[in-house]
Amino acid sequence: MATYKTQKQKMDDQRTYLVVKDNALIQKAKYNLTANEQKLVNYVITMIKPGEEEFKKYEIRALDFARLCGIDPKNVYRDFRNMIDSIDEKAFWVNIDNRVIKLRWFNEPEYNERKGTISLILDSRIKTYLLGIQNNFTEYELYNILSMTSKYSPRLYELAKSYAYKGHVDISIDALRENLMADVYSAFGNFKQRVLSPAIKEINEYTDITVSYDCITDKGELVKGKLQGKRITHIRLYIENKDTLDRFATYNKTVSKIEKRNLQFKGQLTLNFDESGSLVEIA
Repeated sequence: MATYKTQKQKMDDQRTYLVVKDNALIQKAKYNLTANEQKLVNYVITMIKPGEEEFKKYEIRALDFARLCGIDPKNVYRDFRNMIDSIDEKAFWVNIDNRVIKLRWFNEPEYNERKGTISLILDSRIKTYLLGIQNNFTEYELYNILSMTSKYSPRLYELAKSYAYKGHVDISIDALRENLMADVYSAFGNFKQRVLSPAIKEINEYTDITVSYDCITDKGELVKGKLQGKRITHIRLYIENKDTLDRFATYNKTVSKIEKRNLQFKGQLTLNFDESGSLVEIA
């Protein structure tokens, strides 16, 4: 007998879907997506089923995605379509074996205004980083990035997660700026204020790991205190997995934040669909 799931149960399931990526895509790719654009890309990646050898066409309801992330649904279809257009314009680069390859995220987007959906296919050239991965990969549950607002937070989270098995990693500031597409913050103080601090705050508050760092000077000194007069060239990033109780509490905090947003938006827009998935009413 089929079991009917409520919308809340379906969202709970979706929040725990796995994002799985080859570490080369995480550690060596450079792209500049907004926080919500990254959520959409990773949401699509969670739809890949184990054993798939080719990407399939994935259909996403705009309102479902908005509710999942706690995004204002007021202009949901227009904003969703604009998001796809924006991602489509942001091809990205991956440096692999001394070759720099330009890739795209999506192909063949189709907008269905009646159903309130968008269908798309992940670009076939990135399948080597997403399909049939046997080793050197990172996986995490989607909920970890859903409450993030800084565009740097999901990127730094994935980077930290890919090195979590080591416990810490030394990263060049220049390489980190490049990886996060944050070159505009050339001074370390600005980079710390605008990029590192907000991202680490969100990672520690909303994900399954905690992150901290010390600075490393051009003389190789590990600096834990004041940085005045020091030239910082690297950071030592410390990554620690949260225990089961902390992860459970973090998940609940994330869901609470998203549902609070959804309550704020309640009544702005309601899309009603028939059993075939066609849009029948906008209230």
